[in-house]
Amino acid sequence: AMIDCATPDGEPVFRSRGLREFLGYNLEDLDDAESRLASTLDAGVHPDDLAGVKKAYAHSLSTGQPYARRHRLRRFDGEYRWVETRAAPMRNVEGVIVQWNVVCLDIDGEVRTQEELRLSQEKLARAGQAASLAELSASIAHEVNQPLAAVVANSHACQRWLTAEPPNLDRARITVERIIRDANSAADVVSHIRALFKQTLYPRTASSLGELIAEVRGLMADELRKNGVTVVVELDADMPPVAFDRVQLQQVLVNLMRNAVEAMSSVRGARTMIVRAQTSGEAIEVRVSDSGVGIPMPDKIFEPFFTTKENGMGMGLAVSRSIVESHGGRLWAENNDEKGSTLVFTLPVKAKDPE
Repeated sequence: AMIDCATPDGEPVFRSRGLREFLGYNLEDLDDAESRLASTLDAGVHPDDLAGVKKAYAHSLSTGQPYARRHRLRRFDGEYRWVETRAAPMRNVEGVIVQWNVVCLDIDGEVRTQEELRLSQEKLARAGQAASLAELSASIAHEVNQPLAAVVANSHACQRWLTAEPPNLDRARITVERIIRDANSAADVVSHIRALFKQTLYPRTASSLGELIAEVRGLMADELRKNGVTVVVELDADMPPVAFDRVQLQQVLVNLMRNAVEAMSSVRGARTMIVRAQTSGEAIEVRVSDSGVGIPMPDKIFEPFFTTKENGMGMGLAVSRSIVESHGGRLWAENNDEKGSTLVFTLPVKAKDPE
């Protein structure tokens, strides 16, 4: 520590050897100056810090309050180093200031380390943002790809019906209706993503979860058939309607059902998925169960970018949980007693206002 002692008006009268060596001159070298304090500050404090230091010193000298400030101070070799200066008044029995005792600490290493840490954190944050954007883009592409893939498949089917001899116009018409449905589904996903970034709220209307499950099952029919998965739907009778954003909940169900399909990809033999919706107190509970190998870490699969799949992005379940929680519900995972796992989410019967 470098020590300085000053008169009640702040004029230095003693400086320790360490401070003299740091500054590169003795206190007596300032005898011809009008003010030792002013000369020291003008010669040593960095120009960008000088006004603030003088103002703080003047305030302490006029009020008797302690002084504490970090600033850059010029060393004897011309290098500016960060220091922390603290000054406290010494008073006599009547409470009158008789001397100021000043301690100056060289904290340049600490400040530079903090600055390097801050820059590293900024770089890490920018890298994280870039990674998040890449992951989000992949997640959006994943969501839109499902209806677009159905549009392409149905377009090929429509072409076959129209080029048949004779053309099968009835089947072609049905296929065109499916194309329109799937194209609208893709458009809805895009519009809701745009609304997410604009913080636009879509109305939540009371609807049947059973109808939504049937709708998603139809959307995923080709994927389920291709993977040899049989879906069993079990619905409680007289389930009350629930208010939800249809497109968002459709995304949740697609993600959960696709997760179940992928969980059974290595299973030989029958692949069965059970989708059950039931009333549970003041909420509706939806369970998507598979007969796969189970989940090693049920609590971690909802963390962004965590995935157990070789080519997975780790975003689907994290986004799904956010959607469910925005509806006032919960989403969690549990392993089945025998084999496989179950993804469960709840929605309150009494709707939560959208945030």
